[in-house]
Amino acid sequence: MLTIENLLVQQEHRQILNLPAASLVSGEFIAVLGPNGAGKSSLIKAICSEWPASQGQIYLHGNSLEHWNRELLAKHLGVLPQASQLSFPFKAQEVVAIGSTPLSLSLREINYAVQKWMQATDTWQFADRLYTSLSGGERQRVQLARVLLQLSQAEWAPLLLLDEPTSAQDLGQQHQLLNLVKSLCQENGFAVISILHDVNQASRYADKVWLLKQGELVAQGSPLQVLQPETVMKIWGYQPELFFNSQGQQILV
Repeated sequence: MLTIENLLVQQEHRQILNLPAASLVSGEFIAVLGPNGAGKSSLIKAICSEWPASQGQIYLHGNSLEHWNRELLAKHLGVLPQASQLSFPFKAQEVVAIGSTPLSLSLREINYAVQKWMQATDTWQFADRLYTSLSGGERQRVQLARVLLQLSQAEWAPLLLLDEPTSAQDLGQQHQLLNLVKSLCQENGFAVISILHDVNQASRYADKVWLLKQGELVAQGSPLQVLQPETVMKIWGYQPELFFNSQGQQILV
């Protein structure tokens, strides 16, 4: 579904990202991990064309991203950034409705979709509150609802890019959000690339891990393959202990 080939991103003659090859398929949840400055957010920006590549190609459903019609791409590629600035006095549900902009929906369909995705992201209860009055975590989930509305009329499996989606969430909301994302993969065929900082959340929810360091993809594979104590020590400089819970999931402490 998504294929990255010989991707090189440079800023001011400095190499930011160098990925010879990476790919994911419909229904797959990829967790991108790595220390600060590893190139995680740069990868998201490169995939959504915010940062142009110095060389290489990124293909979505077999077509180079640069050849996609922009309106059609908006239905198939959605991005949730770390933070979204919005100072206008919009209600939360009006912010979510912005996600309908590239779509051909009737007002009735838009209202239905807004409610559907706000309920899914646990934001419907403050649909009529001003967006600027919400907490950071509430705003983050409202923006996720907006992106999911944007992708709701994809003709093929959509790609969802998440840049630290749990950064402003409390513990319970972190797991609710990741459970939602996982269900979108399993039930709706979404492909997801999400930057995470919690290795145990990556182990629990992700199908695969892409491990970055200094702009290089140093490891990729299942969480059990990649997130071994010796690898964590090598990348983050911390030696964890490895345990398994009653469901056989690994836990690093």
